[in-house]
Amino acid sequence: MFDFFRSLAGTQDEEPSVPAPSRPLAARRRPALSADEVKVPSAAEHWDIWLELDSRDRVVARGGRQVHRLLQPSGSPGEALPLSDYLERRLPGSMPLTDLRGGERVDLVLRGNGELPLVCRFQAVLQADEHCLLLGTDISDLNWQSDSQQHKLQCLNLSKLLLARLRHSSQRRLGDAVAEVLESFCGAFHMCSMALLLESADGVLRVFACHVQPGIDSLLREGLALPDGELRRAIGAVLLEAGGARSDLLQTLCCERLYLVPAPVRGGRLAGLLAEPSTPGGAWIGPTPGDWQYLAEILANLVHERSELHNLRDSSRRLTLLQDMVGGGWWRLRVDDGVFELSPAVAAGLGLAAGQGQLALTDLLPMLHPADADELNLRLRNLQPGGRLMQDLRLRGAASAQTRRWLRLQGRMQARAGDQLMDGVLLDISEGKLQEEQALAAHARLRNLIDSAPVVIYVQRVEEGHLIPEFYSESAGNLLGLDLQGQSWQALAERVHPDDLEIFLARGRELLREGRVRTEYRLRDSAGGWHWMYDEAKLLRDIQGIPQEAVGLWLDVTEQHQAALQIAESEERYRVLVEDSPALICRYGPDLALTFINRTFAQVLGEPVEALLGRRLDEWLSAQDCSALRARLVGSGQAAGDDSWELRFSLPGQRNLWLVWSDRPLLDADGRLLEVQAVGRDNTAVRHAQQQLAQGAKMASLGEMVSGMAHEMKQPLHVMRMALYNARQRLAEPEYLKEKLERADAQIDRLSRVIGHMGVFSRKSELEVAPFDPFDACEGALALLGDSLAQQGILLECRPPAQRVAVSGFADQLEQVLINLLANARDALLGREVEAARWIGVFQGPCVDPGWVELHVRDNAGGIDSALMERIFEPFFTTKPIGKGTGLGLSVSHDLIRNMGGSLSVDNFKGGARFTIRLPLLPPP
Repeated sequence: MFDFFRSLAGTQDEEPSVPAPSRPLAARRRPALSADEVKVPSAAEHWDIWLELDSRDRVVARGGRQVHRLLQPSGSPGEALPLSDYLERRLPGSMPLTDLRGGERVDLVLRGNGELPLVCRFQAVLQADEHCLLLGTDISDLNWQSDSQQHKLQCLNLSKLLLARLRHSSQRRLGDAVAEVLESFCGAFHMCSMALLLESADGVLRVFACHVQPGIDSLLREGLALPDGELRRAIGAVLLEAGGARSDLLQTLCCERLYLVPAPVRGGRLAGLLAEPSTPGGAWIGPTPGDWQYLAEILANLVHERSELHNLRDSSRRLTLLQDMVGGGWWRLRVDDGVFELSPAVAAGLGLAAGQGQLALTDLLPMLHPADADELNLRLRNLQPGGRLMQDLRLRGAASAQTRRWLRLQGRMQARAGDQLMDGVLLDISEGKLQEEQALAAHARLRNLIDSAPVVIYVQRVEEGHLIPEFYSESAGNLLGLDLQGQSWQALAERVHPDDLEIFLARGRELLREGRVRTEYRLRDSAGGWHWMYDEAKLLRDIQGIPQEAVGLWLDVTEQHQAALQIAESEERYRVLVEDSPALICRYGPDLALTFINRTFAQVLGEPVEALLGRRLDEWLSAQDCSALRARLVGSGQAAGDDSWELRFSLPGQRNLWLVWSDRPLLDADGRLLEVQAVGRDNTAVRHAQQQLAQGAKMASLGEMVSGMAHEMKQPLHVMRMALYNARQRLAEPEYLKEKLERADAQIDRLSRVIGHMGVFSRKSELEVAPFDPFDACEGALALLGDSLAQQGILLECRPPAQRVAVSGFADQLEQVLINLLANARDALLGREVEAARWIGVFQGPCVDPGWVELHVRDNAGGIDSALMERIFEPFFTTKPIGKGTGLGLSVSHDLIRNMGGSLSVDNFKGGARFTIRLPLLPPP
């Protein structure tokens, strides 16, 4: 913070680099004394301290009159120890130890066995065998007196700097400025941390500002609450140590040693300085305890005065702001002179000229309403010492009551009879008076409204636990045709319907017990008709909590009861319709938890309705169906919600239930999903029929392929037969025999692959979709039909795609679709005369729309007639001769691709038909 602090810190641990003449007298070099010049007595004990050093600067002997004050270093008795083990610290300006043998006089600080070290001025005398005798005189008193003067000067300079630094700091920066001062203290006096403690307005001792040296782990922080017992008991600066008496401060801050310096401030508030030394030891570091307290009191009082001055100014600003906001202020009346002294706000409120702070009573009275002026004059004449004055005054002004200004004058006469002064405040209460007048008018209007309202307002008095009717609004006569004023509680109870009498009696007990009641019962009107009355009442208590009266209302809810009865009947009819409906009906929330399910749905699931409520649909659905269902819920705000789709429920016993599912979201006013209402139609039989139809179409395709594959299956058998025949003829030739056997084995593998793939193709499809490579299905279809097409003179072209992709669905169903398309292309090529070579192409490529893949099956058979293009995917529609086709191949293929989320389309392209299969790609993992 200050250069002065840095200079103080540097003079205690470092040797200043100053010219030789400016160094202390004791540190200047002198010629070594000879043995004649220094008369060494035969009894060296005449010196305060003497030490004998060997050639390696080790102490081999010691003595002197003050040797008992010298602390013996740790080691075995009689052991020669280095001179550095005896040293406490070096004084500023002292000479290096290597100059001792040069005869220099050196001031050394030796370790003492007391609280203070031993400071001696030594001169060296050379001895035989390179030994050296150090003869010292005790100068501790001179040294510590110099240190004390230096610390006092240091404290004086610090106090000046504190005054200069904190006086020019703003209140907002006061804490930071104090923290900078504490930082300088830490650097000057070798402290780990320091804090200024001040008692807050709520009586809690808190840290006002603190500083912790970098790298030091301390719990100190601004605003930290600390125990104040030790600071209150401390008379002067004290040192708290962990080994001493129990200390709450040490325990709170987790420290071993703390300096606690009390600093009482003006006004009796508690304050103090807290410091943690950086070096161990039991002595005070830096200034004396008295100087520490002097610095702490200066710092604490400066901060306290600045805070009090800030609070005073802040209170003045708040008072001025309050006067401006309430339209008033203070005044003083000199009774003998009859003159008011007014605050600027009051003077402005009375319309006085700027700067006019006084107003005579004779001038004030004409400004008031005559009646109020006479009353004020009378009150002032009769007011006694110590008496109070409060009166509402009207100023003369506009005649309209809406613009009339009201003032409230409050004051008190001085208690002593000799002081003819009165102090008080003047407030503008025009707004309050206006509101009071408006409230009175509103009360009158409310009374008229209550008397004409369709509700009956009543008041019942509470006496000894009884409810006694006291008031009924005039609307009771309009509603019931009765005059209930003055009727007793018994007379009212006689008009209650007999079936509701218990409810009416319980209503009174609950009101007295709970303090509030809401109930409904029937009352008989003057014509003998019954009215359903909604009764709501609240019990009012006095300041001691004793019930005084009950205030309530009656509301005729006869029409609502009749409507509710009709709604209940309608709901019962609706419930019967829903429960007995053959459709599967349910409702579920955004988390797929069932909130309603009809009996028909529960019977299908095989569990009672009560056991199904609260359970989630994903318990029966597959992961894919659950994902699709949740996706619909996410987009329910934009979706129409009336389309149908298919879900598969997995039931116990490995049963599957296919439902055609229609759902409609129910949204709140903000478009958030509340619930989903769904209706399911059992489509299991249709689904089974579709599966059987697809399996039949598959088996039909397989039957068609079997005849075409007979040659392909015979050929490996002929090859194997010839290989075995040749092998028997030349059994003596092992190499020839091995070649024939390997050729037979290869033909067996070829035949096994064909027959195995036919078995896989003929099995039923799995129920769950799975990811697969669509080009694998192309390769499987070519494996079954490739050789047959080649034998029939058809060129088959299939190029591997540039990039392999993955789709979700059923690989065998896609292979079935491709086989149907290849078989149709083969039949079209064989049934027509084409000029060029017969050709079929199978290609896989990307789609123009991202996220899709396309498979193309093309031929050069001349294409499809445009008139037949729209009916090509209809069931049982075929262009083949009678007995050659069932008309189900393309229809089943179209349904299979649609169930996988794709599409199958056809067009004419380059002299032939082109079938396009489009499938959605799986998202990348």
